[in-house]
Amino acid sequence: MPHADPAPVQTVSEIENAPDFLRKRQTLAALVAEFGYDVSKVTLSPQKKTFNYLGQSFTSEGQSFPDGSIEIYYDPQMSDARLGCCLAHELQHVRYFFVRDAYIAEAADGPLRRRFAKYAPELLAAQRGVSSYSNEHWDAWESDAPPKLFSLELEEGDSEPINETIAEVAKALYNWGPDVRINALWKELHDAINEEYAALRSA
Repeated sequence: MPHADPAPVQTVSEIENAPDFLRKRQTLAALVAEFGYDVSKVTLSPQKKTFNYLGQSFTSEGQSFPDGSIEIYYDPQMSDARLGCCLAHELQHVRYFFVRDAYIAEAADGPLRRRFAKYAPELLAAQRGVSSYSNEHWDAWESDAPPKLFSLELEEGDSEPINETIAEVAKALYNWGPDVRINALWKELHDAINEEYAALRSA
């Protein structure tokens, strides 16, 4: 049987000037503004990014960075709804990292440490995740001790179950709205982190 010719490989410039890429970039900018975040810090990248996890290769949808910037990786198949969910997930990482930095910098009796003291490692570990993706991070945890809130999870256990679970809460809330049925403790923790993020940003 004859074989179909493979699709020609597009250059970065060709991708960036394609109508679908330009439309998705506009949609992403509108979503960022809707979230109240700095539009200049979020980019739609024409590059593909793959990563190895649990012995498999995956294509990343997005990534957040310590300086608060976010890259969403262009996928012609990504719907606007999925684009919004990906952004919600990555923005939650930004908030988590911001609060974590403030938490780590505090004295042992600081206000953040007092507020989040009740979220003990054993309590969070007993809840596990809120999605298949977050549960994969719980399954992949390598340390003998359960992860601690605002610890450097990736260094300590080679996965990020707490950080990823909270990001998945944000994704679920964006996708399904405030009435979504989701673990109450994780929702409470998500809300507390976002409250502290807003307070720290306005201080």
